[in-house]
Amino acid sequence: MRLPVTVVAGLAGPGKAGLIERWRAAAPQPSALVIDRGDDFKFPRAGDRADEDVATDPGLERVGGCVCCTASAALGASLRRLSRRGAWAHLLIDLNGAAHPAAFVDALRAPPLAGAVRLVELVCVIDAERLSARLAGPQRRWLVEQVQSADRVVLWAPTAMPPAAIDERVGQLLALAVDPGFVPEIQVWRDRTPPPPIEAGERWPAVPSIPVGHGPAAPAACPGGQASVLLAATPGEVPRWHWRWRAPPDKVFDRPRLIEVVAALAHELGDIAAVLRTEREWYRYQAGRWEPDLWRRDSRVVLSIEPGRLASRQALLARFADRLNACELGA
Repeated sequence: MRLPVTVVAGLAGPGKAGLIERWRAAAPQPSALVIDRGDDFKFPRAGDRADEDVATDPGLERVGGCVCCTASAALGASLRRLSRRGAWAHLLIDLNGAAHPAAFVDALRAPPLAGAVRLVELVCVIDAERLSARLAGPQRRWLVEQVQSADRVVLWAPTAMPPAAIDERVGQLLALAVDPGFVPEIQVWRDRTPPPPIEAGERWPAVPSIPVGHGPAAPAACPGGQASVLLAATPGEVPRWHWRWRAPPDKVFDRPRLIEVVAALAHELGDIAAVLRTEREWYRYQAGRWEPDLWRRDSRVVLSIEPGRLASRQALLARFADRLNACELGA
């Protein structure tokens, strides 16, 4: 039985520390915590000795240095020590502000850690009051990487912050996405209110329904082999259909075959935005180019289609989905 893991990224601050503490306090079963000390030093509350921590909190482990660079050895040793001190239903990992979440997620999904842990979610916690200053300062590069890698962003805001200011901060976060089809979920958490719940299960798949009155009738989800293909219409001046092919993040695809499939149909399908996991790296396809990317939520291909052209492209889209599925290693 693999241990469920939630990774919490973000620059150090009261919101991040408070969310972790409240999640552990509210957990119905014992929850352990591994802290990547890095440059944050936000824990412990008193003292600095590992044996003191164990005496007061047997579910607490610290990893020295950069856990995203030494994940297999450092986290593996922490897991062994935790298992000797108790049975844990969930593990929280607090990444320091200068960590590289995408690299750490890759390590969790690769042997030997993949046999011991199951990544549930990567959450990035951001202090709304400090967001603008951090985007304008030297910490921007870490903040951008953390947001683009996250499944969910929790924006921690003081109670007195006006709604207009919060909306502005949410807009700043949305602007960090490389493409509108690859935006993490953003939740606002007000100070002194209950925190957003920790996700207990897998986030795959989540197929939304299609709003009524935007384009021709179409199924909300179409079978696409081992992946999920969905069509969703969004309101606007000119309603468009958004075709999304998605595969769970544990599936790995052959990059040369992907390049061949996308190149063969790109001229017929128009603008294609995609991020897919390959054996070597996660790659983004955009504007005819393949480059490494930070997205880790799922493998995803997104197309925007004018309503009048949807019917004529159904067969082509179905063929595209089948060919993408066939690129999975071992398929």
